[in-house]
Amino acid sequence: MVGKYIQQHAEPIDENRAQGLIGGVLNRWKETMWDREGVMSRHDGSDLRYDELRLPKLPRDQRSDATRDDPLIHVSPSDIANHAILTFHNLMRGFDSMVVSDARDEMRLHLSAEYVMIRALMEAACTALWVLGPAESDERITRSMRLRRNELAFAKRLTKVYNEHAEQVDEDATAAQMAFVNGQLQDLKVMARAAGRSWSAVEKNLSPSDIVLGAGEYVADLGPAMTYWYWSTASSIAHAELGNMHQLADMRFIGVDVRDAPIVNAEPSAASIWKHLEAVLHMINSAHALWNRRAGEKPT
Repeated sequence: MVGKYIQQHAEPIDENRAQGLIGGVLNRWKETMWDREGVMSRHDGSDLRYDELRLPKLPRDQRSDATRDDPLIHVSPSDIANHAILTFHNLMRGFDSMVVSDARDEMRLHLSAEYVMIRALMEAACTALWVLGPAESDERITRSMRLRRNELAFAKRLTKVYNEHAEQVDEDATAAQMAFVNGQLQDLKVMARAAGRSWSAVEKNLSPSDIVLGAGEYVADLGPAMTYWYWSTASSIAHAELGNMHQLADMRFIGVDVRDAPIVNAEPSAASIWKHLEAVLHMINSAHALWNRRAGEKPT
């Protein structure tokens, strides 16, 4: 029975065909995106350029004392979406190297290991989708500022938790770090006010699941529910959540114990990896399409 499926949510597909589909799509991606680098362009009359003009770098005299010589950056929707899309393609290089040999004539699936990359790919694509999706500049700006505030809040928590558990703490360095992060938050509040955005909206809590569900609205053929489902199952497998994997993932039987009963370990299948990778490509294609729409010149 080794290699036979014990659970399959997707349509029936054998492992060899699934590996061929994975290799084929990675070859096509490599031909078009492998050498991608740099910042993606946007037209001066575009939505994204308009967003940037609403969120310029603060003049020196409007910054906090801690950020006077180091202004807050990476706040606009274009900053965040461009970085998310670039991150996606960097991760795809890693995914490609993980599963395809250098000669590109052999697949080397590691089954559960691929889901660590797949989850990260989904989150990068969803970040771009969530920021680029809204048609209104106000909402795009609010979302990009929420992401930036969330990052700064995490930086504060990271410093606090690290110092709680570290054997030695540099009190001066900690104070300087916290002052800098607080200064950036102060600057972000000034930028929000200048852009006409409510700080109460900007500081609303934001979780990865919020972003994934919101991003799903902009993914054709998936929608919020399936976007969330693929992200959640990839997360369960990446986190080695055995119970969830047994319930949610396509798996194949890999052996029996001495009593001729199935052993507890079961591997995700190549077919499952393919279905998740297919969803990932829907997400990034939608993100690129949204970027092109937001970055293009508006009709007069």
